[in-house]
Amino acid sequence: MSKFRFWATIILSIVLGIVGYILGEILPLPTPYTPTQSKVLYALFGVFIGLLTYAQISAWVVKTATKLIGDLIGAVASEVAERINRKPVSYLEHSKEAEVSPDTIIIDTSSIIDGRILDVAKTGFLCGNILVPAFVLLELQQVADSSDSIKRARGRKGFETLNQMKKIKGLKIEVWEANLPELKKFKTVDDKLVNLARHFKAKLLTCDFNLNRMAKFRGVVVLNVNELANSLKTLPIPGENISVKIVHEGKDRNQGVGYLGDGTMVVVKDGAEMVGKETEIEVNKVLQGNAGRMVFGRLT
Repeated sequence: MSKFRFWATIILSIVLGIVGYILGEILPLPTPYTPTQSKVLYALFGVFIGLLTYAQISAWVVKTATKLIGDLIGAVASEVAERINRKPVSYLEHSKEAEVSPDTIIIDTSSIIDGRILDVAKTGFLCGNILVPAFVLLELQQVADSSDSIKRARGRKGFETLNQMKKIKGLKIEVWEANLPELKKFKTVDDKLVNLARHFKAKLLTCDFNLNRMAKFRGVVVLNVNELANSLKTLPIPGENISVKIVHEGKDRNQGVGYLGDGTMVVVKDGAEMVGKETEIEVNKVLQGNAGRMVFGRLT
């Protein structure tokens, strides 16, 4: 027993013994105990309680403190490990003098977070030098550190996507950190991406609709993942019969709306009464819009 614990036990026992002695005078034991005997018995009982209570409290304090310290150390260790895993430098090799040629593809945050680009790269359709600007990684880091759980998960998934792309043969992932004076005047990431691509005459890979339009207007060659996905969809031809489930009413009167397996919207004339049912329709026409392709048909 340490000196502190020893003296703490003695002091607590003496205090409770005095309390017991006083209590023996206020509430004496019944006959045959005399007042003096009552005081002594109460005092001894107080001392015993002091010794027992302190031992129990000490054990509980030590046990609780040990558990709290262990939990705290574990939480700190987990947070440190998590932050290390989120650092871009742990995923990619930074290069201030990354090779930039007209065949280089500059990737933006939206395509990294989207994740489909990884599947495209695995097929071998995407190859060569992929350049990740440092300001894109910073934006991705901010998403990964977001207070919103969904955004945070997407940001971390984006870093994992880059990490997996590094392992694909024929694909070189580099971080561009060089200083380009003309980029300093631009505040938004989109403006920096477009002007960086124009400066190096490189291609821009994105899933962002507005960035896609702005880049094309500025003469930048854009590789849009959404356009690639739409071009690969196998669509029915006019006159063909297909089966589709009507899930809700359309904007126009009596219209019903359903979707193909790849998400293509199907607008069915007079299909409102078939909401919630699987039905066969005849395709009338297929239109290409800004949001993708749409199929129009009528009930057979």
